[in-house]
Amino acid sequence: YVRAHSVTQGGVEPFVTNRLLDGSTGYHAVAYVRADDTAQKISDLKGRNLGLVDPNSTSGNNVPRFALSKAGIDPETYFSKVIYTGSHENAILALRQGTVDVAYNWWNSETDSNLSRMAAKGMVKLDGFRLIDRSDKIPGGPVVFLSAFPPDMKAAITRAFLETPVKDKAAFDKLSDGKDSGFSPVVHGDYLTIVDLQKFIDDLRKRRS
Repeated sequence: YVRAHSVTQGGVEPFVTNRLLDGSTGYHAVAYVRADDTAQKISDLKGRNLGLVDPNSTSGNNVPRFALSKAGIDPETYFSKVIYTGSHENAILALRQGTVDVAYNWWNSETDSNLSRMAAKGMVKLDGFRLIDRSDKIPGGPVVFLSAFPPDMKAAITRAFLETPVKDKAAFDKLSDGKDSGFSPVVHGDYLTIVDLQKFIDDLRKRRS
């Protein structure tokens, strides 16, 4: 959304985002170590291997790099290696196997995260990992429409989304795969932190090109 908003000079605007079962409307980037690791915080991991997900992953790369930069840490010089694992699941598996010493992942709540879903599928055990860092809330990805739509059309579309969980619960449950409780209204101002994040990532890529 932020990229589209920038490219179109405000030609699109957000109007709703998914509301999770616990009522939250965003998620976090978290860092895990193995449960038997003595590290308690990121600063304990200097010179070890960092696992990131994908260069385009918000919670698995962009937010961690942004947070590390604010803490004065350049991942490429602070850690022994920076390894892209390709997926959130692979990041956890790489951590379990010892390929990396710390891995970033997405986390919705204490009861819903990539790690908890992997554990529910029998892929890993929850008690094999320990969370040592959690980012500020990342706003959930929005549904957007064209800014040029007439106000009454915008209102009608927004109302349709907000009312769907009640007026057509079967369709909503199928759409959300049972993982959401509804939609919550959002505006561009809710995504200013992501605007700053995108500027940081763009500058980072320019320096590397």
